[in-house]
Amino acid sequence: MNKVLKRSLTTAAVVLVLGGAAASPFLAESVEHERVCGSLFGSVDAALESFDVLGAAPAGAVAQGGRERSCTDTDDHHASVGRSYRLASGQGSPGQVESFYHDLAVRHGWRPIPGGGDDGCVVKEAGGAEVSLNVRFDPEAAGVYAVSASTWPC
Repeated sequence: MNKVLKRSLTTAAVVLVLGGAAASPFLAESVEHERVCGSLFGSVDAALESFDVLGAAPAGAVAQGGRERSCTDTDDHHASVGRSYRLASGQGSPGQVESFYHDLAVRHGWRPIPGGGDDGCVVKEAGGAEVSLNVRFDPEAAGVYAVSASTWPC
């Protein structure tokens, strides 16, 4: 019985060691992704520190839930913090909403990208990264949009 137990434990140890060696590159990549994303979230948070543009909304817009954070691209490591809103029926167009956020951001130290047009992309340097402000409307839900601050380029 003792011999069977010893063999079982030895086999289990070998499986764990080999499995750990095979998983090691994936674990290292995951740890690196989390480290880089944490730093990038720090940049996004720093960009929002002086004025939280994600907490502002034009007249007739109501927040849909809380903030969402994502950093899902393990190759490029772009962090994003955003919030969704719904416009009340008849309370503004996509162009008006984009202008609202663009103008608000510029008044609070964000800079427009040259050639981006009146409602083009605005960015802010913070925490060693360039953070962009984006407004995207849901093509399948009228009046629903998301505003986000992200390390994704314009």
